[in-house]
Amino acid sequence: MLCPHCGAELKEGAKFCPHCGSDETTGWADGAEFADEELPDYDEIVENEFGDDPKSPYYKKKKATPMTVVAVVIVVAAFVAAMVL
Repeated sequence: MLCPHCGAELKEGAKFCPHCGSDETTGWADGAEFADEELPDYDEIVENEFGDDPKSPYYKKKKATPMTVVAVVIVVAAFVAAMVL
């Protein structure tokens, strides 16, 4: 027996698919069959959703360069020195 949604092999009489979680409540109907449809490319979806698009809420900022870190340390040290004097 195959899951009508994801095509995973199921035990006879299974009430739900342990792979995708579909069951009678989520649209699993008797007689439904898994069709060998082309599934979307997972890597393409991840790239579109979590890629380098600055508008994406998951956009990861670039790490600070060593020059930026040195500049920040110098500015902080100058500020602390000015406060002490």
